[in-house]
Amino acid sequence: MVLTHPATTWTTVSDAERHGETNLAANLERGTGGEAEHIGGVVLEPNTRLRAARQAKNSPSGSGRPMSRAELAELANQAIPHEQAPANLDTRAIGRYERGETRWPQEPYRHALRAVLGAATDADLGFFPTPRGRTVPGQPDDLIGWIERASALSAGDVLALARRTDQIRLQETTQSSARTSQLLDRHLATLASLRSFSVQPQVRAGIASVHSDAASLAGWVRLDAGDLEGAWRLHEVAKDAGRESIVPADLVHAIAQQAYVLVDAGQIQGAQRLAGHAIEIGARSVSPMVRAWLHAVLGEIGAIAGNQTTSLNQFDQAARLLPADGYDPDAPYLVLDEPGLARWRGAALARLGDEDAIANLQYALERLGDGHLRAAAQANVDLSHSLLAAGHPDQAVTVLRVGRDLATRAGSVRQLRRVAALELRLGVPSP
Repeated sequence: MVLTHPATTWTTVSDAERHGETNLAANLERGTGGEAEHIGGVVLEPNTRLRAARQAKNSPSGSGRPMSRAELAELANQAIPHEQAPANLDTRAIGRYERGETRWPQEPYRHALRAVLGAATDADLGFFPTPRGRTVPGQPDDLIGWIERASALSAGDVLALARRTDQIRLQETTQSSARTSQLLDRHLATLASLRSFSVQPQVRAGIASVHSDAASLAGWVRLDAGDLEGAWRLHEVAKDAGRESIVPADLVHAIAQQAYVLVDAGQIQGAQRLAGHAIEIGARSVSPMVRAWLHAVLGEIGAIAGNQTTSLNQFDQAARLLPADGYDPDAPYLVLDEPGLARWRGAALARLGDEDAIANLQYALERLGDGHLRAAAQANVDLSHSLLAAGHPDQAVTVLRVGRDLATRAGSVRQLRRVAALELRLGVPSP
């Protein structure tokens, strides 16, 4: 059963590997609070002067709130000398400036921002030129500079990038989707740049693997936030990176997980086809454990479609394929052992109204830890759905109220939508 994101662990490394790493991993950890993120010598440091100057200005709407990025872009566009540059600043451009991705915009844009924010000099807004057109000392935005930085990445750097993804994944279980998306957006931007400019095949393939994993995680977080289009697009990024990855499991993982976007969009048949396609691709290229996971995904979707025969057949195939240890070092974002597969199968059967499976789901729910808010929300909604299918509407209502409370606390738009759909079926008014 996929409760949050189907990945919960990361590989361990020897002390020699750990001690032989660069300072990249430590720098990445410091980046989680919005501070500078260091990747292979590239420093992405937020432009705090520009952000402070914007927030010091009141919104022109008269609301008393600080000026938003959109409002700054609109006012700056009005101040741009149109004969010198197009008035095309938007929220994304202001965001790039504030994140430090661009430190030296074209003069017409700097002029407009100085005028709107009342700054006397570019330096007052954190803008300054550097040699060779670089935006920040030591941070290249020119072709040769980026290639140099990407080429300087070591195996330890790539491992640190992977650990950064895993660190965000672990945080995802206890923090809001919005906060996790913010961290992942920065991480993905870095990975995309490094991958784009890497010319060493092995290093590039390693970065692509990390990029695919991070994009899949970001897509799952967007799905939980109810952003179906954003989730779909991020899984497309994950698939593109997976095709270039050194690890075959990356591509099939992204394809199968993308099927859940179709499930939430009500396209169940399309979801089944997509999950089946992942199985076909992975038949000869991935480990038995990953293949077992793929069949379990299709088994769950079969249960969602109400097809008990298909669901059971797929879970039976997963059980035949699953190795004893349930772990693949090439796909550490997936963990599936026999008890986990049994719970997953039980949740699928519970959805179909199986009384024994419902009892097992209740038992598993009681043992979820306090630190799994989003998982508990989904489990309660699953249980409510199952109780309704089994003809126990009163119990379904009681459990659904708990699910709504947990989903609200977790900020899970995805689960709240499921709650609303079940409330409609149960004839329960939404609060």
